[in-house]
Amino acid sequence: MWMCLLISLSGTRSIASESHDEIEARIDAIWKQVEKMEAARDSEWLTQERSEDIRNIALDVMSDADTRSSLQGDGGVIGHDDGYYLRTSDGKFLLRLRGQLQFRWLYDHRNKMPGQRIGDSDLNGFELRRSKLHFYGHIFDPSLTYRLTLATNTRSLANSSESEVFVENAFIQKQFENGIFVRLGQYKGHFLREEIVPSSFQLAVERSMVNHAFTYAWTQGLEIGWDLDPVFIRAMYNDGPRQLNVGAYNTRMNSILARAEWTLAGKHAEFETLTSRGVDGFGIMLGAAFEWYMLKNSDRPWVYGNVEADRSLGFTVDLSMFDEGWTAFTYFVWANGHNPTRGFDQATVDSWGWVGQGGVTVFENVQLYGRYELGDIGDYRGSLELPGETGHLSTLTVGFNWWPVGVQEVKVTCDFGYSFSNVAGGPGANEAFQNSNTNPGVAFWPGRGNGWQIDYGNQSGQWLIRAQIQFEF
Repeated sequence: MWMCLLISLSGTRSIASESHDEIEARIDAIWKQVEKMEAARDSEWLTQERSEDIRNIALDVMSDADTRSSLQGDGGVIGHDDGYYLRTSDGKFLLRLRGQLQFRWLYDHRNKMPGQRIGDSDLNGFELRRSKLHFYGHIFDPSLTYRLTLATNTRSLANSSESEVFVENAFIQKQFENGIFVRLGQYKGHFLREEIVPSSFQLAVERSMVNHAFTYAWTQGLEIGWDLDPVFIRAMYNDGPRQLNVGAYNTRMNSILARAEWTLAGKHAEFETLTSRGVDGFGIMLGAAFEWYMLKNSDRPWVYGNVEADRSLGFTVDLSMFDEGWTAFTYFVWANGHNPTRGFDQATVDSWGWVGQGGVTVFENVQLYGRYELGDIGDYRGSLELPGETGHLSTLTVGFNWWPVGVQEVKVTCDFGYSFSNVAGGPGANEAFQNSNTNPGVAFWPGRGNGWQIDYGNQSGQWLIRAQIQFEF
């Protein structure tokens, strides 16, 4: 019996390769053998010393099984450490999993002008703004990383009668010892810092309308960067703004992005969030970026930066600051778009935007914030039917963040926004006979889930209430 037990233990396959249920079953079998041998205590071949040895072996097996099946992230194959993970024992392969849910309620009020036939005065409802699954890690070596993000949001749901799941991030990246890295695939273009910061770390319920007009969002291409603290530089050759899951022959643009960040105080990793939650000490970072695109083999211009243009040139500068208990962020963005359409007496349109926001912690898990955004589209005018549309943007938003269980992963955000100007959307009406026939631009302020609605005519005073709960796992 003693020899059978030793053979059973030594002949088993690696416990690390077995499931928790298999390990428990094997332990039960060992204990049954031990109990059977103890029942034969009076037999001549079983001594007290051998019985104690067998008991110690069984206890060692149980202890090892508990350690290997632990989900505490202390070096096991499966664990939880800033998300769930699975890795090989030699550390060559790592898969991490994180999820995000954002559920939102909106109430929007617009003033309806006398005689106006379109434009509801009040809209409200619930929406699943974002639901995402992130898969990321490394393969063969920690310097070769990857990320895949599957998502569904209000944009996809609004364009289909059924829910759609699509790919946001899908890239691989190689990091070299000298700080240089190369990234290839689909991901957000590094232009506006407000867009670069993940949606889970935003200060307000949603990004600004200025961000909506000027962001590159997801695009596809090749990026080369240099991360050498305190300077971070990257340049990307890509397919142009908002090229999400676009096929090679459907891409209509060549584009270049370049961005530099200089961390003057603090650590660069601490600037991942705009809420400053979890940071300790003072930090300040200065950033600047450049964008350029040109259409190829296409007669239809692309709307970007409030202009329907066949080519665009723009820049942005931003400043981020935080300390324990407060945070501040501001940026300016400008773009010039060229529209070759016949009949316009000017081919280019300038558009710009400015955002300033800040937050202060009033209780341990409560933060108050405010944001003001300003913007303008050159020579944007409405027709006689829509008088007063100027493309000018002036909006104030105030609200609060609350972390009810004291962790970043669960956050409640509520805010109230008020527009001091009309919120324009769509092409200007300068081609009307009564207007000067100049290039009107295309207002791109509302949209992409920010909750604002297009105003009609010269009304102002639109206001918006947003309430959101976010959960990450």
